Amino acid sequence: MSGVTVDASVWVAAAELSDSYCAQSRAFLAAVVRRGVRVSAPAFARLEVACALARRRRDAAMARRLTDSALAPNRVVQAPVDSSLLGRALLAGTSSFLRGADALYAVTAQLDGSQLVSWDNELIQRGGAITPTDWLAANPD
Repeated sequence: MSGVTVDASVWVAAAELSDSYCAQSRAFLAAVVRRGVRVSAPAFARLEVACALARRRRDAAMARRLTDSALAPNRVVQAPVDSSLLGRALLAGTSSFLRGADALYAVTAQLDGSQLVSWDNELIQRGGAITPTDWLAANPD
């Protein structure tokens, strides 16, 4: 089984009990851990997730702790956001009409040979992503 590149939308949903995708995100992440699936993300994902959680919770320290725990280097392979990744993301993002951050996730998945997993409709429709629910359905225990 190949790895997964996990978009910030999944991490944030898993951390927020009030999020409508919380249960599905947690089930997906638990299955990934249980099965030993390789997880990757562009290195800036820690920044994106921490800022999103801080905005929602209005608690910067808690947001950093949650993010540092969930996206720890021993759990998530972080693709460096260097000039090569940025150049590829520029081409992919402008060709597929993606937001800049979304293009970085899409290219990270492509370079990693992994499945991009997201709740973001634009990434699903134009970036080759699937939802955590669809990933679980396609990869039964």
